[in-house]
Amino acid sequence: MIKVGIIGSGAWALALTKILKDVKIIIKARKLKGLNKKFNDKDKEISFTTNFKDLNNCKFLFLANPSQTVRENLKKIPRKIDSKFIICCKGVEKGSNKLMHQVLQDLFPKNDYAILSGPNFAAEVIKGLPTASVLSSKSNKTLNDVSSIISHKKFRTYFNNDIVGTQIGGAMKNVIAIASGVIMGSNLGHNAGAALITRGLSEIIDLGIKMGAKKSTFYGLSGIGDLTLTCSSLKSRNTKLGYLLAKGKSKTNQLFEGQESCESICKLGNKFSLELPICNAVKKILNGYDINKIVTDLLSRPLQFEK
Repeated sequence: MIKVGIIGSGAWALALTKILKDVKIIIKARKLKGLNKKFNDKDKEISFTTNFKDLNNCKFLFLANPSQTVRENLKKIPRKIDSKFIICCKGVEKGSNKLMHQVLQDLFPKNDYAILSGPNFAAEVIKGLPTASVLSSKSNKTLNDVSSIISHKKFRTYFNNDIVGTQIGGAMKNVIAIASGVIMGSNLGHNAGAALITRGLSEIIDLGIKMGAKKSTFYGLSGIGDLTLTCSSLKSRNTKLGYLLAKGKSKTNQLFEGQESCESICKLGNKFSLELPICNAVKKILNGYDINKIVTDLLSRPLQFEK
């Protein structure tokens, strides 16, 4: 039976155990306490470890840890490992402003990899509710290999070869979601919410194309699909963050991928001479600027033709 490793023990790691089939699963976690109960599944063969060396014989390695911890985790994996990596986290690395596949290639330049991304709340995948997602890789063989270990009864995967577009959509929607939460928390209405999603998509497309993505990717599951889901529900951590900030609540210690990636995305915008007004507005909000003034400034921007 194929051995599969999952780095991370959070909600997405649990969701992955529900959709993987005909495999032995080993979960790399920081602590083992409570994992047997959390991942209890009599139909799956699941083991746990705190040692990266135990991942040696895995054919596939799923990265289900936060984006800002990807590099430090990869550094601990034995260099000679020949696993295929599946990147499940959505973000841009602070400092380097690199996408996750670029971080992976810094350390494992010869390993095949794929991106798993889409409009997927982990809680619904865990419950077995119908879900669709995107597998992205430059290698069609890798796409087929990874797809072969995923059960498609309730989790349908579509393929693309646009790894940049797939990741940009996943990372930027978290930032736009914070703005969406601000609109909800400020009681600005559904019209404003729809406008934000539309203009947010425009920013995602603008940056994505500058970075070499295909425009069509952003009209699929990892683009408009993921953006719509995340911006439409307070089940999203990032949308909830924006909502709480608009209500004057202080930020919690919980991890918010949009907050972690916002500044890097704004720097990428500057690099490619793009305005990205919504992303930059979120950056100001996260830095403590007055929300009402930022909303007013956004609405008073010079009129222009819609792109």
